Amino acid sequence: MKFLYFLAFSSLFVLSSAAYAEEEKSLEKGSRTHIEAKHHKEGNLYIVGKGLLTLGDNFTEEAKGTEPEAKLSGNTGGGIGIDVGYRMGYGFAAELDFSYAQTRVKKSVVGEEDITADADYYSYGLDLLYGYHINEEYVIFGKIGWEIEQEEISDYDISGTNNGFAYAVGFEYAFTEHWAFVGEYEGSLIEGPHGPSIFAGASYTF
Repeated sequence: MKFLYFLAFSSLFVLSSAAYAEEEKSLEKGSRTHIEAKHHKEGNLYIVGKGLLTLGDNFTEEAKGTEPEAKLSGNTGGGIGIDVGYRMGYGFAAELDFSYAQTRVKKSVVGEEDITADADYYSYGLDLLYGYHINEEYVIFGKIGWEIEQEEISDYDISGTNNGFAYAVGFEYAFTEHWAFVGEYEGSLIEGPHGPSIFAGASYTF
């Protein structure tokens, strides 16, 4: 449900902003050929710095040995991320991603009092991105890739690494020749109490 709200909001924002930009530039609107030509003149290498908000999720930890089954519930948390990308042409790009997030996780065991502890997540990923130019300023994009995630919750003696497919959707608004604002929703098939994330930041094209 959170994903649907974000997707609807992002779509409404992008479409309304794009419509306004088109109206303002109606007298000098370029053809699709012009937009594609500009896109191909962009630099190949870019970097994105962004802040993130984890949305939290519920996860059931299986019983192990003398440890009973436990329900882990993640709160919203914060962190940072960085992407380094290379444009390959025709809207495609390859990215190396890193992010760090910290949140609070509540542990619930039947018959015991709930406890809450800090949780740290380090993620590394390799993604393939496809971006579609709505006009000269706006791009909507999708990503799919493979992610490695390290989870650390020392108070619960949890320390491990998981991996799986990751996906993302978002938009980019270029406000100068080199700088652009980026908004993104990211999820993965890796289960855990951190849940999906929302990113917002800026990219710089060299």
